[in-house]
Amino acid sequence: MFVTSENNRLPVSEVPFVPEGTDVWGVVSQLVPRDVLILRVSPRRSRDMPTIVMMDLTGSAPSLDQFADGDTVLRGAAVLSTRQAREVEQWTLEPLSEIRVGATEYDSSSGQDGLLVTVTRFTTAAGRTFSVPYAVATRPARGTRLWRAKASATPASC
Repeated sequence: MFVTSENNRLPVSEVPFVPEGTDVWGVVSQLVPRDVLILRVSPRRSRDMPTIVMMDLTGSAPSLDQFADGDTVLRGAAVLSTRQAREVEQWTLEPLSEIRVGATEYDSSSGQDGLLVTVTRFTTAAGRTFSVPYAVATRPARGTRLWRAKASATPASC
């Protein structure tokens, strides 16, 4: 598995035959099987080709709120799971239909009453919902919808 990072951008002078306006990236091998969040991002109001960003799912959940009012917007998202499988054939890729940041829910693993925590909630295209907690909350909140997939067009029937 390869993960891109700004630190791995190669200078154009080091790579022969690079078309103008494109970037070349070095890669880093993913050593630990885990869930990876794959995002397509681009500058707001831009028609340029989106950039693909791959980040650890649990580590990146608290930082996704930067897309709420920033200059960069999400154009697509998916979760790549390598956690339970060592062979590439067993990896799973789940497209996401919605990402909501700042929502709260009770964490039942913290005791009988449950602790109110702030989460980033992900909904897959198949309808499965899961959350990544990242902070203790003081009051309930619905959160902010950060991204929602457009409904796919249904083909015309003949």
